[in-house]
Amino acid sequence: MVKLAKVEGQPKRPMSAYFLWMNEEGRANAKKELPGAGVADISKNCGAQWKVVEEATKKKYEKKQAELKKKYDIEMPLWLENGGKELLDAAKKDQKRKQMAAKKAPKGKKKRKDESEEDEVSEEEFSD
Repeated sequence: MVKLAKVEGQPKRPMSAYFLWMNEEGRANAKKELPGAGVADISKNCGAQWKVVEEATKKKYEKKQAELKKKYDIEMPLWLENGGKELLDAAKKDQKRKQMAAKKAPKGKKKRKDESEEDEVSEEEFSD
């Protein structure tokens, strides 16, 4: 997956209702249920919890997400009009240049472990 160019000051896309819920409630509940669990286990637990969350709770977070989306839909076009488009285009070109340079850069040939051991000269051979 190719990451899009990021520009300082660019409005961030709002999180989904699920992620809003997970940040406020879900992750804390999962950590209580699974103390010492890793990120993957907590994420799986949150996904299972989200499926059984009450509709009222889901609606609450969907409403928050809709408000954030409206705010983003206003801010992003304004940012683009006020010079953001040029900044974004420049960042994309720069990112593309870096990717092309990385593809063209010569890659050093790595020695296998066996070859590197053979190349080493022991002290006995060196002293003769």
